[in-house]
Amino acid sequence: MYRLNHERQKIQEFRKTIVLKLRDLEPAERSRLIDELTERTFHIPFSKKRTLSRAVIYQWLKEFNESLDQGKALLPKQRADRETFRSLSNEQKAALMKWRQENAYRSAAQLREELMAHPETNTPPIPSESTIVRYLRSLNLDRNTLRQQGIPTAKTRLSYQSPYPGWLWLADTKGPNLHVVDPAYPDRTKPAKPIVFIDDCARFVVAAWYVFEDNEKLVMHLFKGAIAAYGIPNSLYVDRGSPYMGKALQRAATLLGCKIIHTSPRDAPAKGKAERIMRSLYERLETELALKEPPLTIEQANEYLAALISQDYHRRIHSETNQTPEERFFQFPAQYRRLVSQEALTMIFLPCTRSKVSKTGLIHLNKRQYLVPEISLYKQWVEVRFDPMDQSKVYVWWRDRYYGEAWIYVPENDYVKRQEYLAKLQQLAQAQKPEPQLGQIYVPPYNRLERQLAEYRQELAERDLNAALAQTLAKKEQIKAELIPLVNTPAVGTPPAAATSDSPQSRAKDEMTEFGLDRCTHLLSVLLKRPLDARERLSLATVWRHYGPFREELVRQTVGRLLGEGHPVSDLMGYLDALRFAAGKTNIDT
Repeated sequence: MYRLNHERQKIQEFRKTIVLKLRDLEPAERSRLIDELTERTFHIPFSKKRTLSRAVIYQWLKEFNESLDQGKALLPKQRADRETFRSLSNEQKAALMKWRQENAYRSAAQLREELMAHPETNTPPIPSESTIVRYLRSLNLDRNTLRQQGIPTAKTRLSYQSPYPGWLWLADTKGPNLHVVDPAYPDRTKPAKPIVFIDDCARFVVAAWYVFEDNEKLVMHLFKGAIAAYGIPNSLYVDRGSPYMGKALQRAATLLGCKIIHTSPRDAPAKGKAERIMRSLYERLETELALKEPPLTIEQANEYLAALISQDYHRRIHSETNQTPEERFFQFPAQYRRLVSQEALTMIFLPCTRSKVSKTGLIHLNKRQYLVPEISLYKQWVEVRFDPMDQSKVYVWWRDRYYGEAWIYVPENDYVKRQEYLAKLQQLAQAQKPEPQLGQIYVPPYNRLERQLAEYRQELAERDLNAALAQTLAKKEQIKAELIPLVNTPAVGTPPAAATSDSPQSRAKDEMTEFGLDRCTHLLSVLLKRPLDARERLSLATVWRHYGPFREELVRQTVGRLLGEGHPVSDLMGYLDALRFAAGKTNIDT
């Protein structure tokens, strides 16, 4: 009511301003001024009109002169059917009042959509959203009134937007605000809380799930699934809750080239975008699921969650980006996503612990002993990843490098002790018996091929995994080098200086676009007559990024000259240094 009176007073003040300019003038002067007023534009309060007609002005003059109480003169007349809402039927009024009382977070757009979905309430004319808002306000069921009665409001924070999808992910856990059926006791309910991973740039939900308990194991499981589907992010922004502070999550992210960023102490709401989508899930989903009878199971709740995100949230235009999250996320080129194999993910996201290798090459873990595959690991602190369902072997890492499987220790697989034992047996046999003939000596079976096959499989497993990790880390640097300059480019219409330059360096780079890093790696393998391992390929990629690209002729000439001088093919860094000096000399000469 206060709002309506305020509007009427503003309209009255505007009309009095016009009338008081004209009432004391002579008829001719008044007519001339009215002509001027009809040609001007005004900001009329609470009206879309911007001009006045002569008939309206004369009507205001007549009403003001004939009014006995000038304090109430020129007030806008109220409609006789005010607050009756003729466009709403009784069924629609009852439905709107009941639906809003059940859930205060249902918006006018959602209520109008629900009216159209039922045959009892979709009788024409369908009311507009403004009519629904005015009707709910007349019943004191509007958002402002309900907010004063205790509905929590979101805290306002400054926003940040990443330059491209995959730059930053946010993760958060909320609640619990939803009660579902307890699997252990079907006649009881148990609180469930959602864990959500969201992309900062596109506001795209990469993972969301309801769980009974939020721990590091479940967080890593969701993070692993999101990476398998959408690639490795550059950073993950989380709060300081116990599920996000574990060492296993930190080590897995480090191996993949993802940085874990934690919020400041006691400042969990700093993740504004994650907090906002949690609020949307509560308003749109959890308040509705709480009305279901009987209560849902957690599987059904997760199904409703997936449907809401995929059918509604991802396809609704976001107010900040002016795009749908789905469109904005997938318009990013696929070649810039850092995807990794499922085998590498499974290995990296296994439970992890630290253990010291004994001087005999044994690891003590879970009351068992495991024999490491490399003698260089003896007396070193290593990372051990293990599968709780398969305790026959563990996976050994040292200095971010995979060194293979360590099998459970039994005397039969300890080569050193077995040789010592066989030597003692031979000494005892020689002391007790005369030296036997050659035909009577026991000869073990010839297992050279089997040993070579085992060593090949071990080397292949190490090379594939380490090469995959090195490739993901190198791709991260490559994506940064290619995309960060694009973010800092000038405004549209201003050509960058590098694009307009006609320097010899730019012409040389245009000529070498076809001879890339992959072809250079293959060419070096052919010239050196041996494959390059993961560490050598990473060194070549680093030199290529900082000092390249190199021309094919320059690589052939430099490597051929060193081979002719008898330079060892095992020293790849010597060839790379020669390439670097040759490329620098070529740039100086040009």
